[in-house]
Amino acid sequence: MILIRLKKRSFGDHMSYAIVVTAKQEAPSSGNFVEKLGHYKPIIDNWSNKYVFIDFDRLKHWVERGATMDIKLFVLMKPLIAYHTMQLNLRLKNN
Repeated sequence: MILIRLKKRSFGDHMSYAIVVTAKQEAPSSGNFVEKLGHYKPIIDNWSNKYVFIDFDRLKHWVERGATMDIKLFVLMKPLIAYHTMQLNLRLKNN
């Protein structure tokens, strides 16, 4: 089973998350992933913005092949998917 999730990274005081495709059997701490789809920077700038960079074509590719999305990533991506009017059959990871 394939899972799309956030992978935590930190550079000193700055937090960042990579949006990656992993095999569900892999432990999150192993660091192994199949493909990096983008990244998320939760740090708020002067205009109260947070940044999400993602390749929607690759996201669509993986979702069409049965990948499930982690619930935290789904909550983050929901407004972006609605904005880009992607008609994806998103499946949530069952915890």
